[in-house]
Parts: sequence; structure tokens; C-alpha cells
Amino acid sequence: VGGRRPDLLFVVPRPRRIVPWTAALRRMQRVTRWVDPTYLRNRLVCISLSQSSFIGEEFQTDPSGLPPVFPRDQCERWDVDALRGAAAQHPHQRGLWIFPGALSPDACADITSAVERLTGGHRVQGEQGVPVRAAAEKPPPAAPPAEEAAWEWLSYGHARWMVPLQPAGGVCDAFARGPLSELHSHGCTDARSWPSLGSLGCGGGEALRALEGLPASAMADGFRGRPPLFLQLQRLQRGASIGAHVDQHQQGGRAIMTAVVSGGGSDVRVGGVSFRVATGDVYALEGAARDSVDHEVYHGDEDRLSVTIRYGGRGDEDPYPYPR
Repeated sequence: VGGRRPDLLFVVPRPRRIVPWTAALRRMQRVTRWVDPTYLRNRLVCISLSQSSFIGEEFQTDPSGLPPVFPRDQCERWDVDALRGAAAQHPHQRGLWIFPGALSPDACADITSAVERLTGGHRVQGEQGVPVRAAAEKPPPAAPPAEEAAWEWLSYGHARWMVPLQPAGGVCDAFARGPLSELHSHGCTDARSWPSLGSLGCGGGEALRALEGLPASAMADGFRGRPPLFLQLQRLQRGASIGAHVDQHQQGGRAIMTAVVSGGGSDVRVGGVSFRVATGDVYALEGAARDSVDHEVYHGDEDRLSVTIRYGGRGDEDPYPYPR
């Protein structure tokens, strides 16, 4: 039509953001979990109830010397994915260790199968006709009872179940007849009757025995020279959590290691540090991280199976009366 033709405007389309499939999956899980009645029930119960009423022996009787619980959103976030394939100690919270991917997928599968066999297909004491195992005599007799080949889960707190094991070399007799006979998370049973890791067969037993010896080599600065005291298999149902606590000195040992066998993908807080654990990851507490700050496990989207191994002292450096 005459006149100067206006300059052409070229609009460059904004590139579409590609969301990694793992992030997309987590978003989908966050949406769908709210229609899972088990997850929703456990979240509501754990929010409304105090965990301390359930796990009293894991709390110090006098918490006045402990710092207040850190709000989750104010914790330092530890990026443990960058550490995958080796054990590392947190640079500021001394005594807090992480070993991402310490257990292979095959080892996790073998342990899961061994736990199912050990518990008779995940039988629970006090449910569906399964009897509750009797507490130890007080005081426990000098003669040890027969070692059991199987052990059922014991409900301990909300949506949480536990099974004890003796270490591969057997439990210390004085420890079993003393502090462990008052351990409510295992029904105050005689620890000398617990199944022994040394007798656990197949690949799951081999994987657990290797796990028992792992911290002495992978986390030597904190664990070398510490004898294993006992093991705890734990199931935590999706949506449930383990509240903030400091493990009791006598029964809890001097150092603690936990391996996530299945159902990872939940956060853990130790003092002012939080981090995410996945299936196959191992984390551990000794020194200040074990004694001076509390720790807790936040809820996850999947049912979690883990194994916790407790260790003794290191002579004069970290004295502890057991094993004798």
C-alpha cells in the first residue's frame, strides 16, 4: 500500500524445560500418595502423637543438655549424591558418616529374602494367632536358652516393627543378662535366644555379615576396633516417621550404623544436618553425632526395611563395659 514496510519481528520461542524422569516421578508420587489410605493414616497419626511415648528407652531421661530440635527447613542440606561410591564424614557435624550405595541391588534383594524367611513370611507377634514371645526372667538365668532359628516382628510404636539378631560372633553374655534384658523394643526378651547372624544362611546372611564388618574398614576413623553388640531389623510403613531422639547409652551402644535395604527415598536429620537416603545407602553415628545431638527419620512414600547395627567402645578412647 505504499510507505515503508515495517521491520519483521522474529520471536524466538522459549525452550521448553525438560523435567528429568526422576523428578517427574517424585511429583507424581507426591500427588498420588494422598489417595493412599495407609500413607495418609500414618501421616496423621505421627503428626498428632508424640513418638517419645513409644520409644522411651531411646530418649535420655534428662534432655536439658540437648539442643532444641532443628526445624526441617532450617537444617543444612547435605548433598550425599555427590559422594556416591565411598564413605565420607560430614565436614562440620563430626561423627556423622554416609556411604551412598554401599549395598548393591543384589545384596539388598538377598537380605530382603532372608528377612522374609527369618520372620516366617513377615509374621507379627500378637497378630493372627502368632504368640508374643515371653520376656526374660528377672534376673536372667546363668544358663543360656537355646538360640532360635526364626523370630517374628514385634510392633513397636506406630507402623513400626522390629526383629533382633545376635552379631555373628554371638551376643555378650553380661550384656544380654544386663541392659538388653530391659530393651522394650524387643520385648525384654533374653538376647541369648535371638537368632544369630552367624547362623543365617544363603546370600542374605553373607551380605549382612559383610555389612557388620563394613564400618571398621570404610569408616575406620570412627569405627575401627569397635565390636558389634547386636543387630535390629526394622520395618517402617510408608507415611510413618521415627521421632527425634538420642539413643540410651547402655542399651544403644557407642556407635550406630543403619543400612536402608528397601523403600529408600526418605530424609534423615542428625542435629542441624539433613540428607536423603536411598535403597542401598548406609549412614552411621559415633562420637558427637551419636551423643550430643538428636536424630530422626522423616516419613517416606514407600514401606522401608532397614538394618541397624550397634557397636561397643574402643578401650580408653571411648570406654564401654560391653562386651566383656
